[in-house]
Amino acid sequence: MPEKVTLFVYDLSQGMARAMSMGLMGRQIDAIYHTSVVVFGHEFFYGQGIMSAIPGTTHHGQPMERIDMGTTEIPQEVFMEFMDEMRQTYTADAYHLLDNNCNNFSNDVCQFLVGKSIPAHITSLPTDFLSTPFGQSLRPMIENMFGPSRHQQAPLSVAAAVAAAASGSPAANALAANIASAGASGTAILSYATDLTQLQNLIRDNAAVAVFFTSATCPPCHTIAPIFDEMILLKNGQIKGVKVDVSMPMTQEIKRAYGIQLTPTFMFFLKGDKDSEFSGANQAELRSSIDSLIYAVHPAHPHARREFKNYNNLSGTPILFLSLDNLDPPFTKLRSLLTSGNGLSESELKQLDKIQAWLKKLAEAKKNNTTEPSLGELGATWKPLLTKIIGLLPYENQFPVLDIIRMLIIHDRVAEVYSKDGNLTLVKAFDAAATQSAELSKSTLTLTLRLACNAFGDPLLGTYVLSSKTRESLKHLLVNMLLSSVDQHRQTAASLAFNIGVKIAEARDKITNVKEASHNPPVFGGGLLLEGLEGDWTIECLSAIVNAIEKEGSEDILHRLIASVANFIYKEESFSGIELLSTLDLIGTLDKKMQQTKVINSENVIGLCKEVQDMIRISVAEQRSHS
Repeated sequence: MPEKVTLFVYDLSQGMARAMSMGLMGRQIDAIYHTSVVVFGHEFFYGQGIMSAIPGTTHHGQPMERIDMGTTEIPQEVFMEFMDEMRQTYTADAYHLLDNNCNNFSNDVCQFLVGKSIPAHITSLPTDFLSTPFGQSLRPMIENMFGPSRHQQAPLSVAAAVAAAASGSPAANALAANIASAGASGTAILSYATDLTQLQNLIRDNAAVAVFFTSATCPPCHTIAPIFDEMILLKNGQIKGVKVDVSMPMTQEIKRAYGIQLTPTFMFFLKGDKDSEFSGANQAELRSSIDSLIYAVHPAHPHARREFKNYNNLSGTPILFLSLDNLDPPFTKLRSLLTSGNGLSESELKQLDKIQAWLKKLAEAKKNNTTEPSLGELGATWKPLLTKIIGLLPYENQFPVLDIIRMLIIHDRVAEVYSKDGNLTLVKAFDAAATQSAELSKSTLTLTLRLACNAFGDPLLGTYVLSSKTRESLKHLLVNMLLSSVDQHRQTAASLAFNIGVKIAEARDKITNVKEASHNPPVFGGGLLLEGLEGDWTIECLSAIVNAIEKEGSEDILHRLIASVANFIYKEESFSGIELLSTLDLIGTLDKKMQQTKVINSENVIGLCKEVQDMIRISVAEQRSHS
């Protein structure tokens, strides 16, 4: 008998989003949506794991809207099996405010039950929110709490953030400016001081501080204020900005202590001592003073003083294996491998058919640039089935299932599932590959390497494979395959080295941009600390890459390897990788490749080689000047 399916929609903001969104975000957002699905007499929702209740009795109160999603012919027992499988993905620990939330859960459930998505204005809320200056300013704080998000980040205009905040009340302006300037540690880099002790503590506790003495009755102050805000926020935590309104009764002690006669007045403090000051709304002098103070605390990396044209022209996009053109062979081969004594049940074979059909639908969507199938359409048991198949097959026969996973993780929601993989599927595949003979397992090794490369196509999964849980297995795979006698293995391993380098360069760039004057530990991707990535792990990878460069005879493979070296060492703070490359005489090795063996002939590859040599020389000279 058909069963009715209803979507319950709640507003977690209790009307505040509708009332305040335009002032803070410059865009009308009607609600902060929470959804649940009512079916079979229960209300199913996601929070601390998957939960259920009598409809309308949850702590969210009564829904603001009930949406009829249609009816389902799926039996209740099948649906409950689906819920059991979904609990592996929608765990309490896997909750992410932007990526893996109640609305994603409701969407997957509705796709499974009725083949329809929930309304787009609900599922698109994270994207809509992050597209606003206020939303982008909150992103670091959200990622610090929940981990990196798969949503692409649009460039943030701080001026737009300040302008959006200023369109609200003075209280909203102060709040928005603080949130906009919060780094990954959650500490605001633009403050308001109202008493002398507070100001003295701010100056004492921060290496670089710019204090803006302003007044409510000063027109030039109003003109320079948003410019000061923007200059401070654009420095991403390298300098602390403080505003003091000396027209207020409570700030008169500050005014006397610092001898403020005119507004605006700017004072700059270096490690607790006054470095300089000036009065007047002079934008050029303000910018110069801020830059000078930052340079005194954070001298520019020696690489930043040079332009590396060929390096800057390198793609920042990972090398991926995205082909979905020939889907039938891996499934046909897999079924043939599972026929003799270790086959699948009838229901498992049907799930395998569903995976194949889903991938064909994904291929068609990508080809025609149409809506991709949802995770719910993949079926209830797809991941446990693939995990079971890997356990049934010896490593040398796993290539069809690894190819299937390689294709599946092209979809961001599938990649997200593997980024929270309690079964450590990728780790086990990497470990198995690192111990296998290339002659015995050529196809499986190739597919393992391609799978590793594709992991870097998703920000969450790329972070996962470089996390402390997974990185050792990834390193062993890379090191072993770089020196393989099989050309295809070396080429794909070089692609993997390049992808790792892209991720390291991206992480280092984020660390540089959010590093605070107090020298807090670096963070990656919104708060996920990648401990040890810049230490021995990187050194071992670099050592293997240099060894591969010495022995490689293909210019295409060399190009990828040299590009990976450039990403590994560009703006490296510790210089440990540079020291290794200097000791291993990579400069001399590259000279031989260009001048003696003539393996490297292309102008752009030669240019990149010379820039890598320059990076090494510059860093070595910098170290010697400080020794």
